[in-house]
Amino acid sequence: MDGLRCVVCIPTRELFSGEISYASVPSADGYYGVLPGHEMIVAANKTAGILTLNLDDAGKEKRQFLLFEGASQVYNNILTVLGRFGVDVEKIDVDVVREKAENMRKTIAELEAEKDEPAQDAVRLRTSKKRLAWYEMQIDYVEGKLKA
Repeated sequence: MDGLRCVVCIPTRELFSGEISYASVPSADGYYGVLPGHEMIVAANKTAGILTLNLDDAGKEKRQFLLFEGASQVYNNILTVLGRFGVDVEKIDVDVVREKAENMRKTIAELEAEKDEPAQDAVRLRTSKKRLAWYEMQIDYVEGKLKA
C-alpha cells in the first residue's frame, strides 16, 4: 500500500514532513485515524492534543507532536496538520518551559495590574494567557498528566 504524505506545521516553522502509514489526529470532536486513501476532511484540532504518526506499517516507528489548537485537513492523500503552537514531544525541555511559564505569569500579572488597559494591552493579555496555557500543557505532558 502506498503511504500517506503528512505535513505538520505551526505558524513559525514546519515540524514534520514525510510519508506515514497512519495518523491519530486530535480533533475537537475526539481523535480520528487517517490511513492512505482517507476521504477528504477538514477538522478543528483539540485545544490540547497529541498527534501520533506511524512511520511504518507495523507501527513500531512513531513520532508524536503536542499540539495546541489549529486545524487539520486530508485532501488528495495528504494530511496537513496546522497548530497554533506545537512541538515534537522528544524535544520538550521541561526546565526551559517552566522558566518561560514563570516569565509569562509575571507578564500577565503586570498586564492585569494596569488600570487603564489600552486595546493593544488587552490583546497582549489574551495572547499571553494562551501562551501560558501552551507552556502549562507541555509541563502536564512531561509530568504524565496529559495523555493521547
